[in-house]
Amino acid sequence: MHHSYGKMHPIAEAVSFHVANNGSLVWCQNHKQCSKCLEPCKESWDLWKQQCQSFCEPLFPRKNSECLTSCEFLKYVLSVRQGDCPAPERASGFAAACVESCDVDSECSGVKKCCSNGCGHTCQVPKTLYKGVPLKPRKELRFTELQSGQLEIKWSSKFNISIEPVIYVVQRRWNPGIHPSEDDATHWQTVAQTTDERVQLMDIRPSRWYQFRVAAVNVHGTRGFTAPSKHFHSSKDPSAPPAPANLRLANSTINGDGSVTVTLVWDTPEEPDIPLHHYKVFWSWTVNGKSLVPTKKKRRKTADGAHNSVTLERLQPDGEYSVELQAVAYWGQTRLKSAKVSLRFSCTHAASDKEQLGKTRKGVLETQAPLPRRRPSHPLEIGVPFYQDGRLQAKVYWKRSKDPSVSCYHVHWSPELCAHNETARPEASSSTTQENYIILQDLSFSCKYKVTVQPSRPKGRLKAESVFFTTPACSALKGKSHKLMSCLEGAGHVLSKVLAKPENLSASFVIQHVNITGHFSWTMAKANLHATDRMQSFMSQLLTAASMSCFEMQWTCSS
Repeated sequence: MHHSYGKMHPIAEAVSFHVANNGSLVWCQNHKQCSKCLEPCKESWDLWKQQCQSFCEPLFPRKNSECLTSCEFLKYVLSVRQGDCPAPERASGFAAACVESCDVDSECSGVKKCCSNGCGHTCQVPKTLYKGVPLKPRKELRFTELQSGQLEIKWSSKFNISIEPVIYVVQRRWNPGIHPSEDDATHWQTVAQTTDERVQLMDIRPSRWYQFRVAAVNVHGTRGFTAPSKHFHSSKDPSAPPAPANLRLANSTINGDGSVTVTLVWDTPEEPDIPLHHYKVFWSWTVNGKSLVPTKKKRRKTADGAHNSVTLERLQPDGEYSVELQAVAYWGQTRLKSAKVSLRFSCTHAASDKEQLGKTRKGVLETQAPLPRRRPSHPLEIGVPFYQDGRLQAKVYWKRSKDPSVSCYHVHWSPELCAHNETARPEASSSTTQENYIILQDLSFSCKYKVTVQPSRPKGRLKAESVFFTTPACSALKGKSHKLMSCLEGAGHVLSKVLAKPENLSASFVIQHVNITGHFSWTMAKANLHATDRMQSFMSQLLTAASMSCFEMQWTCSS
C-alpha cells in the first residue's frame, strides 16, 4: 500500500469515531481527544523506528489511549495490505508451491499479499481487494482562481458505497517555465487532506504549470489516485525577484602590487517566482572623501543567478567603497529586477580584520568557509579548506534537526589517511555546538578526514551523519602566502609542528546559574609566543558563558 495515502486510514478511522459531528476533519483537528488520534499520521513521524508506547507517552503523558490505538492501527495498515487472502486450496501454479517465499505483504509486488497455501506462504492476488473501499472521484477537476490569490479545486464523487467517512488526499506536481511539461515536473507531493469535495490552496506561483490528482481513502483502503488533471497556470504575472539578503564581506586579499581583492557573498531567496538569471553588481569609491568615479559611470559586473558570491579585484587599499547588488530574472522577453541592496566598506578595515579575513598574497582567491546562514542541500557539507591565523581550517555545516527536543550536536573528526608517513598520524578531535556549523581547527595537510555529526537530545542521541573530505598539500599553497608555516619547506612536515608543546596546564571553573566559565593557564616555549597568544584568545572565546547542557571539549596540542 502506497505510503502517501496509507497514513489516511487512521485519519478516516478517527473521523468515523465522531460521525455524529458530520465526520469533519477540521473538527477533529480542533478537538482535544480526536486530535490525539491524528498525531501518528503526521508526515514528520517515522513509526517504523519506534514503538507506539515510546512514541505516544512523551506526547500525552496522562492519557494516550487515542494516540496508541491510532498508532497501532497505522502500523497495521502500513504492513498489511488491503483485501483478504484466498482460501489455501484455491492456490495454483507457483502460488501453490510448498515454500516460504515471503513473511510479510511488503515483500510482494503490486497489490499481492503474503498468503498461506496450506504448506507454505507465497505472494498471491487477494480476493475482495476493494471490499468497502470508496470509488475514485471523477477525473475532471474544476479550478477557480480567487481574488485572494488562492486556488480553489473542486471534484465530485461517484456513487459512494462506503458507509464510513471518506478522506480525500490531494497531490500536485509542477514544472517551471512558459510551457507545460510532464517530463520536467517535480515529484507528486501531498498538499491537502480533507473530508470535503473541495480545497483551497495558498501557495500558487504564476510561473508554474500545475497538475493535481485526488484519491478517496477510508478505513478499508483506497482505489488509488485519479489520472493527472489538465495543467493549470495562473493568469497573474510573476512578481519581481526579492532583493538579495544579508550582503556582506566574506574575504579580503592584499595583492603584491598593494591593491586589494575582496569577495562579497549574500543569501539567495529560497523559492522565487521564477529562477534568477543573474545578479548585477555596481560599485564606486572615494579616497580621502573625494569621489574618483562619477555617479553615472559606476563600475559594474554580473554574477550567475545560481551563485551567491562575486569577487572585486584591484581595489584601492585606502578607498571607501559603496556596492549595490540587484537580482534579475526573465519572464519571456520581460526583464524583472529586484530592489537594490547596498554595502559600504573600507579596504583598509577589510584587509586588517583578522577576525574574519585572512591576509594572503596575490593569487590566493580562497573564500572563507560558508557562513552559518547558508542552508545545505545535503545532510552534511564541507567548505573549502582555508589557511588563516597560522592554521589550516575547514567549516562543516548541516541542516538543523526537525526534532524540537534536539539541544546540541556532537561533532567528531579524525584523519583516515595521510600522505606523510614519516610523522605520527594526527589525533582525533571532537566538540559540541548548539549551532548548525562548526570550524574544524588545526587540520593537517594531505590528509583524508572523516567528520561525523550526531544530534543530541535529553533522551538519547539520534542517527549520526558522516562526510569525508581531503585537505590540500602544503605544496599546493607554496608561493601563495608570505606567512605560510614551515611545512612548505618539506612535504613531510605537518601543521602541528608550528606550535610548541604547552606545559603545566591548570584549570579553574566558575559556575553561575546555568553557565560555566573555565580559566586555563599554561606555559609555552618562548620562541613561539605569538602562538600562545592565539591559543589563549581562542580558549577564552570558546569557554566563556558556555551552556552547561551542551558543553563538551576535547583537543590535543602536539609538539
